[in-house]
This record gives sequence, structure tokens and C-alpha cells, in this order.
Amino acid sequence: MKRLLTLVLAMAGLFALLQGPALASPAGAGRRIAACTAQGQFAICDAAGNARHHPVTIVVHVRATPVQSVFVAWDITCAKGSGAGSSSGHFRSGTPVNRKLHHPYKHPDNCIVSADAQLARGGHLHLWLTYTS
Repeated sequence: MKRLLTLVLAMAGLFALLQGPALASPAGAGRRIAACTAQGQFAICDAAGNARHHPVTIVVHVRATPVQSVFVAWDITCAKGSGAGSSSGHFRSGTPVNRKLHHPYKHPDNCIVSADAQLARGGHLHLWLTYTS
């Protein structure tokens, strides 16, 4: 019984850790584009979606339990008028991550955004993309 209670409390703490920053902190503010979660040895997750309403700032957020190094790759394709442009990149960072991504236009009409992350070790991974207009 004591072991079950410990497990339940640990899972509740993990849920609060992963959800809290996304919902309560300024780093998680903005319109959500997409999200993913994964777990296991060298967990990988991919998220993609549309920033439809004249995105100004696009941010990739990553959380890991336990806290560790993560590799993140991203790609953005934006439309402005009749033109289109893209940008992409990658980086390695310790978690938590809240990184603004560069997009090709100062005030695009909309953007298609994708990002993926991979943990350096085993654990739980949560990635989400947000934007502000």
C-alpha cells in the first residue's frame, strides 16, 4: 500500500511539473500551435502545426524529467502576400527550453512550424510550440 501511494504521488508530481510551466508561466503564454510527449530511452517527439494569425514570435518549449540535455531541430515556412520563405535550425540545450525561433518575414500572414526533440538519456519528454500575434 505504501509503495502504491508513493507511486501515485510521484505521478501527480510529474504531471504538475510538466503541465504547470505550460499553463502558468509567461514562457508558456501565447497561442499553442502543436504539442507532443514521449518517454523511454532516448525519447523523441515531433510536433507540427500552423500559426495562422500573423505570428510575431514563435517559441519552442521543451521539458524533460529528469532534467537533462535535449537536441532540438525546427523548421518554419511562412507566407506573406504571394511569397513564401523558410528557415530552419537545430541546437542542443539543457532543459527546460523556451527558445524563440527565427522566421523569414517580419510580419508574415501565417507560418507552418515543426519541431522535434530527443532526450540525451531516458525519461519523459514534453515539447510544445506557441506563437504571439
